[in-house]
Amino acid sequence: MIRRREILALPLLGVVPRAIAQNFHCGILVVGAGGAGLAAALEASAYSDSVVLIEKESFIGGDTLYSGGFFNAPNTEFQNRKGIKDSEEFYLQQITQSANGRGNPKVRTKLAKEAANTLNWLRKNGVTFGDEIYQIYGSGYRRSHKPVTALGSSYVQNLAAACLKNGVSIRTSTRLESFEVLRNQRGFRVTISSKGVSSVITSRALILCAGGFANNPELIRRYVPNLNFKYSDSRGTGEVLQRAIEAGVQVENMDAVECIPEGSILSKYSARLYAMAPGTVFINEDGERFVDEAATRKTISEALIKQGAKRCWTIVDIRSVKRLDKSQQKNLYRAYFAGQVWKNDTLETLCKDINVPFEKVKASFEQVDPRHRPSVAPFWAVRMYPWIHYTLGGISINEQAECLNKFGIPIPGLYAAGQITGSVHGENRLGGNGLTDAFTFGRIAGKNAARWIKENLKEIAFSPKPPFSLQQGFRNLEIVKRQLADAFCLSDI
Repeated sequence: MIRRREILALPLLGVVPRAIAQNFHCGILVVGAGGAGLAAALEASAYSDSVVLIEKESFIGGDTLYSGGFFNAPNTEFQNRKGIKDSEEFYLQQITQSANGRGNPKVRTKLAKEAANTLNWLRKNGVTFGDEIYQIYGSGYRRSHKPVTALGSSYVQNLAAACLKNGVSIRTSTRLESFEVLRNQRGFRVTISSKGVSSVITSRALILCAGGFANNPELIRRYVPNLNFKYSDSRGTGEVLQRAIEAGVQVENMDAVECIPEGSILSKYSARLYAMAPGTVFINEDGERFVDEAATRKTISEALIKQGAKRCWTIVDIRSVKRLDKSQQKNLYRAYFAGQVWKNDTLETLCKDINVPFEKVKASFEQVDPRHRPSVAPFWAVRMYPWIHYTLGGISINEQAECLNKFGIPIPGLYAAGQITGSVHGENRLGGNGLTDAFTFGRIAGKNAARWIKENLKEIAFSPKPPFSLQQGFRNLEIVKRQLADAFCLSDI
């Protein structure tokens, strides 16, 4: 049974823990409070009274918090209003082509089938989407939906509020150190630590949602030895993935890494002008367009890498800038005043600013469909750098989000979702599919974990809901909001 003193012994959304080790039990333990973890915890809490969500950072959100917020889903009411024809079959076809023979076909099929349902689930849990439907770079089609406010933090705030309302115990600054399957496969013994204090949790089901390993140089060197970039915009450090491998979980696709042309080396500003079409062109320092902006992320990354030492630029017009939300525009102007972004009223003057030959740029623009080339002043330019953005490899899962062992057999009670998995995207991820993957399989993992407990461990008594009142929950949500505002410098928006 979870006692109140035990709950207070670990940090809840920034609360400092007591320096006393505590051991306790729970029904479902979710590791990682990004999009996948929040979705898993929320869905699990609809079926289980004892859900604990831990996060190694002092704040929740993971990579979802820093994402552009784009969510792919086919055949939605938003698309229908715009007259955009789409279908699950077409969506699946594009995911399959992008995967290039890698990954699990059944998992991809599940993603395509459930994406629209997940979009509606997000709406029911407070996320408000705008009417505009985007085709971001590498997405393959116009099916990317976006919240009206605050990018990825819109998902984080709303799902956190729903989790707290449902009695989920959220503990920040808490790391998973190790886990092992209990005898007779009746749960897991998980060692966690917080500020130097170790605790042991006995959980009936375990859901791993701790992200990828893009920010782990050791794992990158091991699995992708030819990749040697110094930049990454991901917070994924891969510790939980390593613990899963040690526990006997099967992994796949570990050599597949997604690099993106990030718009600013100052991550604080996150000037991602490349993501918006129409009105975007990629050129090198010779003024040459070196890749089709609508190509896959893999193709664009490879083309950027081939430029070698050449400086490369994203040039956009005001249409792309206007598609940014308020926080993005604010960061864009910060980058502009910091000298990371250039702006001018004419393309010729902009070319002088960035020292590229105007006539060649003009000729390159002629190669672009008139509907998509930058043509509406003012014009903006930002340097392009190859960043390790997303690791496509990880834990092998089936369509039920169950983790597989080295023989391809599901491990009872063990689930995973999000970037820590390697069965979804294959060789290349469609732009906008990261959040679709995280939320969809997070939901599936949470629901199936609770179902597995009910069907297989009926005789075992579970801990009651953590003793948090609704009022206390909303006070904790205010802490979440302040942390998000601080992270993005949004307090004055």
